[in-house]
Amino acid sequence: MMKVSAAAPGVRAILTSEAAKGRSAMGVHRGSVRTVLGTERPGLRLLGLPHSGGRAEGFTCWRDALPAAFPGTAVELCAAQYPGHGDRLAEPPREDVGTIAEEIVADLTRLPPADLLLFGHSFGSAVACEVARRCPGAGIDVLLLVASSAWAPGDPARPPRDEHLLPDEELWGRLVALGGIAPDIASQTELRDLLLPAMRADIAAHERYLGCPDPGSLHCDVHVCMARGDLLVPVSAGRYWGRLTTGNTSVDIRRGAHFHVFDDPALLLEDLARRVSTHTKGGSSAHE
Repeated sequence: MMKVSAAAPGVRAILTSEAAKGRSAMGVHRGSVRTVLGTERPGLRLLGLPHSGGRAEGFTCWRDALPAAFPGTAVELCAAQYPGHGDRLAEPPREDVGTIAEEIVADLTRLPPADLLLFGHSFGSAVACEVARRCPGAGIDVLLLVASSAWAPGDPARPPRDEHLLPDEELWGRLVALGGIAPDIASQTELRDLLLPAMRADIAAHERYLGCPDPGSLHCDVHVCMARGDLLVPVSAGRYWGRLTTGNTSVDIRRGAHFHVFDDPALLLEDLARRVSTHTKGGSSAHE
């Protein structure tokens, strides 16, 4: 789901202007991949894959905490910008996870080589699955896939949902209730009308992908981050992810709600750094 924390007056004009210029607020435009924090010769590339309606800029809150979390490691922090989002607002959004992933992998192959840590939040976890599936064929080594606040594709315990078919006001209202829209902007009709088409496309792509009985096998290690207060995805949903990979699987139960990954980036990144250094150790575990 989407998280919108602030909006300035004239948001439509501002965003469409940036999209027309092909610019990102982070300044480095690499197709679908944006650089949040760069390094000359990265040893590790951390790629954030946003939630439904999310923008690459959402991962800028991780930038300050990254060097302390990965001391002595040349880590490049990147984030994906999906079509129809952020500085790609003028492009039509996609309703197919595989199509989104194909573009991301193609753009990753144009970057300097580095081990890849995939972090997918909510809808981004589905995109991360498809990116991870395609990376070996593109010569990219996926060190670890992190799935955050997301059902695993094909999980029979997941209740069927068709939220992408809801009327605009009802869909927006559900997002507000989930905590994805700040109360001070929830009533801004212009913002709602601007963002809902891409949000609806993301939700449609996500719901269709989650319903796939066999989304394909993964071969990388998978770490799952769930939150105790998540009203959208219960912590029990973390268990099924182990069935999707031949690699090791671990599950972490964190404090917070659905958007917990933006609450305390320092602790999250420190945990990811520990897991990167030990991900080859076998076993499946759960941590408080």
